[in-house]
Amino acid sequence: MKGCLKYWRYLVLIVVVVAGFFIWQWYSLKKEAEVAFNQNSVVAQYLGKVSVETIGLSAFAAQCQVGCEHYLVKLRGDKASAIAVADLTKGSTELSYAIMCLDNGENIALTRDAELIVDNSRESSCQ
Repeated sequence: MKGCLKYWRYLVLIVVVVAGFFIWQWYSLKKEAEVAFNQNSVVAQYLGKVSVETIGLSAFAAQCQVGCEHYLVKLRGDKASAIAVADLTKGSTELSYAIMCLDNGENIALTRDAELIVDNSRESSCQ
């Protein structure tokens, strides 16, 4: 019985360490996204200084080549709140294919590579 208890202790320890690693990765991604959006002049113009409320994977696929994902980000700013989608790479504070969707239904390209998507899109990009 003691051997089984020792086994369960190690198993719980491993689960706690792995969960801690994932939480740390998610928190650092959220902070990198916050820095990236605060560096964008269009975001500053419409929302002011922003904080990331939630971040999750978007329904659309990433457009970048390697090592990034397409995220759906809920932003709360000094002036207003909005939802944005962008390709983010872990360890980088650079946005690509970033679009901000305002509450009034207007979609605004935050990067040059997203302008064509906003111009040709019939549905909301913020899904």
